[in-house]
Amino acid sequence: MNELIDIEHAVYIQNDLIKTDSLKVAEYFGKHHKNVLQKIENLECSPEFTWANFSAHVQPIQAGAVTRDSKYYEMTKDGFIFLVMGFTGAKAAQIKEAYIQAFNHMATQLQNQHICGDELKTGAIVQLVSGGPQLSVSQLLTNAQGIIETAEVLWFHQHKLQKEIVPIACLCPLGASPVLQNIWSLIYDYGIDQLNHSAKPNTIALNLSQLLACIPALPPKKQLMQQLKTSTAPFPQCIDHSVAVRSTIDRSLYRCFVFQSRAKPHSALLI
Repeated sequence: MNELIDIEHAVYIQNDLIKTDSLKVAEYFGKHHKNVLQKIENLECSPEFTWANFSAHVQPIQAGAVTRDSKYYEMTKDGFIFLVMGFTGAKAAQIKEAYIQAFNHMATQLQNQHICGDELKTGAIVQLVSGGPQLSVSQLLTNAQGIIETAEVLWFHQHKLQKEIVPIACLCPLGASPVLQNIWSLIYDYGIDQLNHSAKPNTIALNLSQLLACIPALPPKKQLMQQLKTSTAPFPQCIDHSVAVRSTIDRSLYRCFVFQSRAKPHSALLI
């Protein structure tokens, strides 16, 4: 039976490239590093292939009381495969296989990182790109190749826990909805001072009926309410959605959405 080869730390991501290096190749294949360097420098591949798949570096090493520079090479998966073609034997074959699996696993991790970023993860509070209530990501689901494609999300509706699986592309971090960004852009473009009924500093009080009457380009009332309820940084943060406010504009009483804003909230909306 084949021995399990653990090379978890032999492959790494650097500047969105998946690499290993000559030091790790020498370590895992049980070779002297100077011999691995010599083999790399004697490879009969084109200059274009060498440039794309190998890069030379130096690192300081301590030899007794003396510090000297020691050369090593970083390489891509293609560079690694070209290098180890001539490594023979059953043990070398096992290490090659484990190395290639490690490269493939790291490629999957990198692709998933690009798909989800740092914010779409289990436990994250998100929303649909098109708008809607706050959702909690209960788990990320992968396809047969290990690529994250969908997420199971939870939310409460009429005091009951709801659960659904949605495509990952339909989700965005809370407050990052392009619909919400467009709403605040329209409000600020119209003029926040003409709509804000609050007298308190760094507080915005908006009446929905007035918003829809003044800004026809806003979404329908139900969608507008859903979006404003989820508003958070970098936009003004919703702290209540049904507050009676005596207007500083006309002294009338309005039922308002109330938001905590930054000193210059409009600057956060600029792209």
